[in-house]
Amino acid sequence: MAQAGPVPHWETFYASDDVVRHYARQSRLQLPERAIFNRIGPALSESHLLDLGVGGGRTTMELALRCKCYLGADVAAPMVAACRERFAELILNHGLRFEVVDARAMPFEDASFDVVLFSFNGIDLVGADARATALAECRRVLRPGGHLVYSSHNLNWMDSRWGIRWQGLRNYIETQRFWSQIQRINRSVWPIVARDWVELIDPLAGGSNCYIRPLELVRQTLEQGFEDLQLYDLRGRQIDDPQQQARLTDPWVYVHARASR
Repeated sequence: MAQAGPVPHWETFYASDDVVRHYARQSRLQLPERAIFNRIGPALSESHLLDLGVGGGRTTMELALRCKCYLGADVAAPMVAACRERFAELILNHGLRFEVVDARAMPFEDASFDVVLFSFNGIDLVGADARATALAECRRVLRPGGHLVYSSHNLNWMDSRWGIRWQGLRNYIETQRFWSQIQRINRSVWPIVARDWVELIDPLAGGSNCYIRPLELVRQTLEQGFEDLQLYDLRGRQIDDPQQQARLTDPWVYVHARASR
């Protein structure tokens, strides 16, 4: 595919004014996030929580006042600046913190947090070779038994191609258009049906996105020092059966796991 100028990196995309404004307007947990944090329950009130890949603060209002200590972090400095402006009162009155942080090399001491949330598929943007590093960093900064909550693009969705966000005919048209674009841009790695994971160029921003099968997602997480893992679909349902996990076709799925004790 011909490119007009260099392909932008995700850091550039998430630093643009329009994207920052878009994410700074969001303020609702997704259904699996809500289900997982309800499961964590009263323990959240005494926790030190790292909201990694915080973006414009979509999860901040829901979580910051439910935990003992809240730190929002993002690799994009403009996102962090937007959060500091958006939540200035909470920073002043409740001690919230927002910092620029790279998930692959976090500037925190070992066992600093009880909960790490890495939401909205942020781990898929670090590069396929760095996924293990990011997971290992999450394990390092968690206390033994601490909670990791994160989401990741589901490669099964590329096989099924069901809806992205719209309803009815528009849902079908936009989904097919997105799939056609991503297949055309990434024709050098097609077919993908036999792959456990693949790194694909996103047609919107030009950055690389990792898509991964659910069972491979489970394997990678356990390999980096986690246990008691649960997988959630986008309706907030916990999926325990490995055969059902393998057949999940949601565009992305959520993981809740505990740092090995």
